[in-house]
Amino acid sequence: MCGRYTLRKGLSNVAEKLGNYLLDAAPESVSNIGPRFNIAPTQNNLVLRKSFDEPDKLQAAYLRWGLIPSWSKTQQTQSPMINARSETVAEKPSFRAAFQRRRCLIPADGFYEWKKAKGVNQPYFFSMADDSVFLMAGIWETWVGEHNQHFDSYTILTTHANALMARYHERMPVILSGERLEQWLEPSITKLDADERLELFAPIDPELMSCRPANPIVNNNRSEGPECLEAPASAPIPQLDLGL
Repeated sequence: MCGRYTLRKGLSNVAEKLGNYLLDAAPESVSNIGPRFNIAPTQNNLVLRKSFDEPDKLQAAYLRWGLIPSWSKTQQTQSPMINARSETVAEKPSFRAAFQRRRCLIPADGFYEWKKAKGVNQPYFFSMADDSVFLMAGIWETWVGEHNQHFDSYTILTTHANALMARYHERMPVILSGERLEQWLEPSITKLDADERLELFAPIDPELMSCRPANPIVNNNRSEGPECLEAPASAPIPQLDLGL
């Protein structure tokens, strides 16, 4: 799964990863977002979705993490839908409509996963080997209340773990780039067969990633700042020999 992530870099770094897409002018509320070291469920975060007016552009929006289906009776759910399995996202009632019509990208430059060692639930930080921004596949939805209030939310797609992640968890976010990124945002994705979807949602090459221990303060969603990435001296050092 993906339960916490970071975005320490700004919109200019995000825009460099968009391939043939342009980033539409962002509202001031989005442009002024500072570095985030511990993005947690139910918080509002940066999401990129197709512009409503110009299909070759992506719109920067600030949405709540934890998808609320449009048919939900209330704005709150018992447990936030923070992840959707890529293998079943096209069929699940909670995600089906959003998968067909409201796909998006979630910028990040790292994410956390936990592993128990010597009785301690130690967080680890996963990023690209060059510490660059990457784009996770997501879907978004609009919930409309009784007084016509609109509330937008999103969830992150996951896939099976690559060789690095498998040491810590069986799932990881779907990370897209190049042709896979463009394919994800195009309407024709709904016509892909099962094998084509498996290829699109395949986990990223583990050799492109790095992993290191993080600070247990990230367990508290109110913790923020660079200290989240400062591992305690006693933290177990991950074994990164992938056996490839």
